[in-house]
Amino acid sequence: MDMIQDWMIINKIKMGDPDAWDILVHKYYDSVYFYCVRRCYGDCDIASDLTQDIFLKLVESLPKYRFIGKFRNYLYTMAVNTCNNYLKKRHIEQIELTDNFTTDLDTSLIDEILHDERKETVQKALDLLPEIQREVVILRYYHDLKVKDIATITGVGVSTVQSRIYQGLRKLEKILEREEFYDG
Repeated sequence: MDMIQDWMIINKIKMGDPDAWDILVHKYYDSVYFYCVRRCYGDCDIASDLTQDIFLKLVESLPKYRFIGKFRNYLYTMAVNTCNNYLKKRHIEQIELTDNFTTDLDTSLIDEILHDERKETVQKALDLLPEIQREVVILRYYHDLKVKDIATITGVGVSTVQSRIYQGLRKLEKILEREEFYDG
């Protein structure tokens, strides 16, 4: 259903419907932004800039876009490449996540603080992974992409993605088990 909906939106864009752009951006902006936040060590300003760059690249490339596979994969490929290029060019400082991205209105204040601390701890541990492992773990567990789709997005084989996910999760587990990780 998503593929058909994307196809209809993109065709409207190609026919000059400006409202269709709003629909497409509304549908994918947050997802792309939060991918960039996680890839950029929680730096919301850089993530915002990269998200804007990704959507500008999309504006430029969409007239030539042909439906070969899922549009979401096309967009995430653009996001992965944009983040990779940025991170190669600049060595950004790792910062702590301080923004509360999801809030459950029914939770108590203590539960919310504990939830935020766990997210921050996981983000810090995630930041310690090598780029290739962090990238696939983020796509798999934060964006719920299938291994096959991640392989398409990252341009590597399915078995390579599976291996990177496995190795990344093992390293996360070891990092989170280290006592000095929490002391530091």
